[in-house]
This record gives sequence, structure tokens and C-alpha cells, in this order.
Amino acid sequence: MIRFAKALQSKERQREETTMRRIALASTTLLALCTGTQAADQVKLGNLTQLSGPISPAGTETKRGIDLALEELSNKLGGLPVKYTVVDDKTNPAEAVQGASKLIDDAKVDFVTGLGASNTLIPVFKSFVDAGIFAVGALAGPLQFAGKECHPNGFFVSFSNDDWPAAVGKYMTDKGVKSAFFLGADYQAGYEHVGAAIRYFKGKAIGPVYTPLTQLDFAPEIARIRAEKPDAVFAFLVGAGGVAFVKQYAQAGLQHQLPFYTEDPVANPLTFPAQGDAALGVIMGTNWTADLDNAANKKFVASFTAKYNRLPATFAALGYDAIKLIDSAVADVGGKIENKDAVRAALRKANFQSVRGAFKFNNNHFPIQNLYIMEVKKDENGNLKAALKDTAIKDWQDPYHQECPMKW
Repeated sequence: MIRFAKALQSKERQREETTMRRIALASTTLLALCTGTQAADQVKLGNLTQLSGPISPAGTETKRGIDLALEELSNKLGGLPVKYTVVDDKTNPAEAVQGASKLIDDAKVDFVTGLGASNTLIPVFKSFVDAGIFAVGALAGPLQFAGKECHPNGFFVSFSNDDWPAAVGKYMTDKGVKSAFFLGADYQAGYEHVGAAIRYFKGKAIGPVYTPLTQLDFAPEIARIRAEKPDAVFAFLVGAGGVAFVKQYAQAGLQHQLPFYTEDPVANPLTFPAQGDAALGVIMGTNWTADLDNAANKKFVASFTAKYNRLPATFAALGYDAIKLIDSAVADVGGKIENKDAVRAALRKANFQSVRGAFKFNNNHFPIQNLYIMEVKKDENGNLKAALKDTAIKDWQDPYHQECPMKW
């Protein structure tokens, strides 16, 4: 009888404990429903970039900036641990599609950044954003995503492909250049950068001529430049092609005869060791420089220089900004990254200290920013440096934002 009573009491306690657990679970669920999505335990970050192929120097440098920012943040975003997956798209659209599938289906990333080449970003952008993943572009800026194909989940801390060439085209006009020969790499960014430079240049445009991404011998193009006798030359070439053209331009005796205008990828701390003094006098457009006088930039330049024993290229600065933007958004929502609307609103705020100073997104999620003119000179130690020459355009807004249907 006593054993029966004890067994009965034990069953009653089990029922009470089960009931209490159910009440606790129901309370937790109700609390989550009332207060919104619970904070995640980690942030899954993807980096789809170019670690091999023709544009690998830019992709690798962007990754250095991304990695430096993560290191400063103790490998956390908004206070949450980061699961970081890096995929090399090899500057190849087919590889990019496979890499995107890995990040979407296998890694199940919350954010993807890097996205450094237009020809590899275009085929995967929609896959990311339609899957509810926030794509934070750190380099490439295809014009279609600044205009009609803008997307609420797509953000670009870099530029549209109009930005750098707009600065150069305007500067050439302001300097009285009457005719210019235009040359570019034969891929999407090449068409868009050269096309924009021609649009913003008010003189006579000769060309354009487009060369394969892998071309390293520019004798035919240099011969044509001589024959056309322009006042100046504009070229948008990337990777080894940019290095080779600058050297051959100087070897042909044109360095001190025809002003050479270009953009950041052609002459920067990554290319200077190979180009040497052939890069002196090159004039280029950009949206960042190590000379910008703000606290975030000074910290970034000092940290990067200490780590790599050289100044950073713009690619690194943009990768660094991408991470700081994501960090600010995750912090702003208290780690509740499943609340996509809240994360989007936080990204739009851009509440972070950019290396470019004050940072603001336009309605198309591309920056409103200053554009600069740089000139390659030697510093006080005799080292090549892209020195700030002029502010070409203040608070630049790409024209495509007017075609973007987003309003916020």
C-alpha cells in the first residue's frame, strides 16, 4: 500500500514537471511572438571573390580588407560569432554560379560580400537576393543593379561602374583635353567604365578599343595611338594587363608625351612594384585615398600598413567598409538577423565609421560619395604613391538611381 502511494506520488510529480515544461515552452514561444525574432547564435558570412584568374589581385586585396575588419572585431559581427565561408570564383561566371550555390544551399549564409567582378556578379546577384540573403558588394558595381534591377536585399559600399570614369572624364574636360583615345578590357566592367568616361568627356573620343582580359602585348594598340595623335589616352585595364600597358606605354616613349588617364585598378600599391617609375605621372579617378583625413581611415591605413608593410589599395578599403556596415546592422537589430525588414532598415542607416568619412546610401543602395583624382608620385622616401590631386565631384550620385523603383 505504501509502495503504491509512493508510485502514485511519483507519477503526479512527473505530470507536474511535464506540465511545467510545457508552460515554460509556451511562455518562451509567446514571448518570441510578442517581442519579435530571437537573436541568432552566429552570423553566417560568405565571401565570393576572385582569388585566381585575371582579376585575382583585386579580389585578394578586397579579402585582406575584409579579413582585417573581422580581425579587429574579434571575428564577430554585431557581437555574434562569425562562420566565414570563402569561395574563389576564379573570375569565371560558371565558377561563380557554382560558388553561389555552395554559399546559398550548403553554407546557408546570411550575408555575402566580396563580389568583385562584374562578369561574375551579374549571373549570381539575383540568386542571392531572391533567397533572402543580403548581398553587400565590395567592389563591382554593374549599372543594371544601380537602376531598374536594384533590389531591397542588394547593397553596394563600392560604386556604380559610372563613378570612377565620371570623375576622370570630367577632369579631362576641365583640363582642356580636346581629343582622347579610349581603351578598355573586353568584359562588362570594361564596357561600362570606358563608356562612362566617353560620356562625361566633352572632347573628341577616338575608339573605343577593347582587348581580352588576358592580353599582355599592347604593341598594336600603342601603334594606333601614335597614328591617331590624340591629346591624351584613357585606359581601363585590370590585373596583369594594366601592369603591362603602363610599362609598354613608358617604353614606347609616350609617358612624357601624352597624358595617361585611367582609374584606380591600373596604378596602385599592388601594381607599383612591377611598374616602377613607368607609373609616374599616371592620373586616375577613385572614391578613396589613403590621404583622406578622418579617424576611421587613419586607423585602417595604420593597421593595414603594420600588417602588410605597404599602403592598402582601394579594394582593401572597400572590403573593410563592407564588414563595418554589416557589423553595424547586426548590432542595430540586437542580433535578430532573421528579421529581414529590420536588418534592411539598419543597413540603410549605414551607422558606421567609413574610411571615406560620412557615408550615405542613395535610394538604389549605392553610395552618395565624393570622387577624387589621384596622381602617381614619389613620397618623401622615394616610394611610389597615388597622391590626392583634386576632388573631382562632391556628393556624387550615379544617374541610374532615378531608374530604381525603391523608395524609402
